[in-house]
Amino acid sequence: MDAEHARALSRSLGPLPEPLLASAMTRPVPAPPPAPSAAVSSPSDLERMRHAGAGDPEAQAWLMTHVISRVRRIARTFLRSAADADDAAQLALLAILESASSYRGDAAVEAWARRVAVRTILRYARQQRREGAPVAPESAIDEEIAQAPYQPPFEALPREARAYLDELPEAQRHVILLHHALDYSIEEIAGMTEVSADTVKSRLRLGIGALRKQVRQDLAVGRKRAS
Repeated sequence: MDAEHARALSRSLGPLPEPLLASAMTRPVPAPPPAPSAAVSSPSDLERMRHAGAGDPEAQAWLMTHVISRVRRIARTFLRSAADADDAAQLALLAILESASSYRGDAAVEAWARRVAVRTILRYARQQRREGAPVAPESAIDEEIAQAPYQPPFEALPREARAYLDELPEAQRHVILLHHALDYSIEEIAGMTEVSADTVKSRLRLGIGALRKQVRQDLAVGRKRAS
């Protein structure tokens, strides 16, 4: 995304988002909070979202504070360079602000915002891949997977985790990252990617099976990770 595109998107949302986003994007990012449940929102949250959608600066700042760390984490998982990750995160934050008026309170604000962010960032990542731009460095993917619960000993793999993931079909790679690196549930991923839960389960099963096959093949030929 170039600067002109970003400014055009910001103008479409009114005068507030660009400085608000600039401040949010440069602020140190705290560790993301535990993923919230899909419970309905409180009346106060619904009112804040209504004000955010109407352009209220205080409500928009509240919304950005609640979602910025998780949006940036998602972007860093799927995009290689810091600049591309920041662009994708900014697009996602703009989409969240633009969609705030459509929020109906049938899920927690954070869960709703994650769905918007994932859809936006995945579209951006697919576009970058089509254009030949680098996507998600090995170090970022390995770090995210290493932080996920029940992780296997990735340091013992013959190749970096990114190398194995890059050989998977895009749909399978995305659900594996969302589930195992970012710790989203099957139901959450289904909502984010707009497919059924059974489709998510199938993609996970096929993707994990393909990863295991790749690892077995590398071990069989004695392949070792480059030092």
